[in-house]
Amino acid sequence: MTQPDDAQFLADFATLSAFGATGNGGVEHQAASEADGEQRAWMAGLLEKYGAVVEYDEVGNQLGRFELRPRAPYVMVGSHLDSQPTAGKYDGAYGVLAGAHVAARLTARWREEGHTPTYNSPTTNAPRTAAVSGESRTSRAVAVTGSIHRS
Repeated sequence: MTQPDDAQFLADFATLSAFGATGNGGVEHQAASEADGEQRAWMAGLLEKYGAVVEYDEVGNQLGRFELRPRAPYVMVGSHLDSQPTAGKYDGAYGVLAGAHVAARLTARWREEGHTPTYNSPTTNAPRTAAVSGESRTSRAVAVTGSIHRS
């Protein structure tokens, strides 16, 4: 399992920004496009490399769980990976990547320290989950929603 650092965040962001890159520095990776599928596959691999368990809900939302206390509540951080037709590279994807790095770094540090938080929550011990939602504000006829339930 790799623990990310600042340099790795920048490298990961450069990679993520290459999916659907446009000539003017933006991106185009609308939901369900080839570029969207490529970046979601890459993100799943990245989350797993950093120690997350990757799950999908019924409509394709992607979730990477970093769990320190089994069955404890967790809080989702992140955003959406898809973009509007001519978006900037910070549109959603930056929030997903930042959430993944925060969760991975804190989880790794707490494991090193032998610390187990009471709850997997941002108000007590920071976020444990990086979420990738299925779609931003849609430029298509239908928006995507979904949920992942834990028992």
